[in-house]
Amino acid sequence: MRTTKLPKWLLLLAAALAFPAEAQPLKIGAPQPMTGPDAPFGDKFKKAYALAVEEINGAGGVNGRMLEVVIEDHQAKNALAATIAEKLITQEKVLVLTGGRASGQAMEIASVAQRLKTPYLVDHPSADMITTKGFEWVFRNNPTGSIYPSAFNSFISEYPSAMPRSAAVVYDNTLFGKTIAASAMKFLKSKNVPIVGDEAYPVNTLDFKGIMTKVKGTNPDYLLLVAVATTDAILLTRHAKEMGIAPRAFVGFGGGFGVADYASQLGPLAQNVFSSAAWSGNPNDPRTKAFYDKFHARYGIWPHEHEVEGYAAIYIIADAMKRAKLTGNLDADRDAIRKALAATDMTTVFGKVKFGNWTGPTGDPFTNQNIYSPEHSVLAQWRDGQLLNVWPKAFAETSVVFPEPGFKQ
Repeated sequence: MRTTKLPKWLLLLAAALAFPAEAQPLKIGAPQPMTGPDAPFGDKFKKAYALAVEEINGAGGVNGRMLEVVIEDHQAKNALAATIAEKLITQEKVLVLTGGRASGQAMEIASVAQRLKTPYLVDHPSADMITTKGFEWVFRNNPTGSIYPSAFNSFISEYPSAMPRSAAVVYDNTLFGKTIAASAMKFLKSKNVPIVGDEAYPVNTLDFKGIMTKVKGTNPDYLLLVAVATTDAILLTRHAKEMGIAPRAFVGFGGGFGVADYASQLGPLAQNVFSSAAWSGNPNDPRTKAFYDKFHARYGIWPHEHEVEGYAAIYIIADAMKRAKLTGNLDADRDAIRKALAATDMTTVFGKVKFGNWTGPTGDPFTNQNIYSPEHSVLAQWRDGQLLNVWPKAFAETSVVFPEPGFKQ
């Protein structure tokens, strides 16, 4: 039996006729770490995306079309993140990107998105630089690193006798870590708080005893710890406490201090440690509380910033797609979604969302940064294995414990 090989153009035409544009899913690309040391974070976003997509598609999709999230593994490697982003844009033909996980990877993704004219909605990476490069194709919902300390700054300024007499600051040498440490120290210096320790370390350090020996010698009133990696957050806290460092407050910044593993690994050593946490939505808002309950019922874990950010990102993108005039022309549709994102004005479980150009806490000009970001900062505290908001009062889930029990003048 003879077979006839059809021309490629004819096969493409047949495929297009069989699956018209309006029947095909609207694809969102999400570079995330699905293997390697950051895989637990990738899994958090995978769960959040899946729940949002399920809800949106179950309600009829976006103007009748289904959403699809295409996750690609960048293994927490910056160079691979760029490769994956380009693959999603050029091969998977996604309309928009989200994800990234860490700031170094997000910077690579943002550069690719800008070059290839594909909108990128950052859902968690927080280095200020991501939205200070003037990239018109890059948008960010979550607060930047320089905004993270806002609730901490408010607490020490407004809570009775909470202004530090001195502070030691220990931070990872990533873009994320250096951004937060610089912002925190700038504010402390503006209040004439002596910085008695300024120590940077490489991510995934195995022994902090040397650094903590130096810190102990300064006898800081506050110990500020910045860690993007959970293992670093755990070891920083363990070594500091086991060596007898006893400030009025241990304050953690970064994702490493906001995950369940932090408390489960440290046990009683985590008790009352502050986390100047990324925003997880207002827990006192009924809509946000309903999401917490639904997520917990589905996955058996309580959502924090990563899950809330990922879930909200899909809703923001879906809203933009709904308002955009999609024609089936990939380049035109990407640009239409970019313009729709720029006009976003909505409320999600994360909070209010409206992108704009404004000046950040360190004086850098933001492009397409959520204008409500300064409101999205909270100070939480670990209590019996739960991370509960304690400041500002409007978002508090329990009262603050301060100073650290056992602190001696």
